[in-house]
Amino acid sequence: MLTLYDELEAHKRHKDSSARVFGLVIQGGGMRGAYSAAAIVPLIAYGFSDTFDHVIGSSAGAINGAYFVSAKDETLRHTYADDLANKKFINLLRRDKRVDIDFLVDGVLKHERALDINALNAAHAKLHIVMTDAKTSKEVVLSDHGKFLEIYEELRATAALPILYDKEVRVNDRLYIDGGVSDLLPIDVAIKLGCTDIVVIMTQQIRRYSFVKRHERLVNHLVKYFAKDKPVRIRKKLPTDEHKLQRNLRKLSHPTKNLRFYVLEPSDEEFLVSLATSDRDKVESLAKLGVSDMDKFLHEPLETRPR
Repeated sequence: MLTLYDELEAHKRHKDSSARVFGLVIQGGGMRGAYSAAAIVPLIAYGFSDTFDHVIGSSAGAINGAYFVSAKDETLRHTYADDLANKKFINLLRRDKRVDIDFLVDGVLKHERALDINALNAAHAKLHIVMTDAKTSKEVVLSDHGKFLEIYEELRATAALPILYDKEVRVNDRLYIDGGVSDLLPIDVAIKLGCTDIVVIMTQQIRRYSFVKRHERLVNHLVKYFAKDKPVRIRKKLPTDEHKLQRNLRKLSHPTKNLRFYVLEPSDEEFLVSLATSDRDKVESLAKLGVSDMDKFLHEPLETRPR
């Protein structure tokens, strides 16, 4: 039976003449990004970094996407546990930069796990970084990166979490904040790019999303309270634009005739973590799950999947 591995192998061989367009959408979610960072490791190991035509992500998803496009080696799976699950990066008792995105960008992305800029420039896959305009709250998708001279600021901007980092980041004379505010799961971007086959790496199980529960409303209220100095347009969307998220989740369940989704979710909710956890063991366990889930996902028959 046909598998996703078979589909990717076929597209890798014939992508220049194929009518199909493959997209990879990587969900963000703070430290839950450990799952998607690890899940892309088997894709890299099987040589699929240059197979996808488009790679799309916001926040941690965009950072993991940049590593994927540059075909970073398998040490990527250890990044979150080894480099980020500590108080240098996360300290909720700090008065500012409770999640220190500057440490992530200037320490990890530039040095400890340096992005390969040459590889980004040479890649077939086009990287699309989703961020949120700090004044209008609208989604902005950066697809033209020139020679990736501004890539670090672009990634700093897409990960600039309100409240937890609480700084706006300037890119091309505009100020931006976390891409997950306007589009946590940018499936719509992949569709607009003309993708016919979209692999989606979730960092949370779809069934765990609820938009009506009482405690969810309380969380939203608290988030908006702590962000009371933000523009009204931003406050209304925090922690994310739920209407857009609901629309994108519906698209996963009801694809159009010429659109195929291949959706990977964490298989065991026991290993799920909060977006700001600094528990190294939990993060490492989540990463292990990401590797094993993706390897199984690539080789199971497509007919057994609900989407």
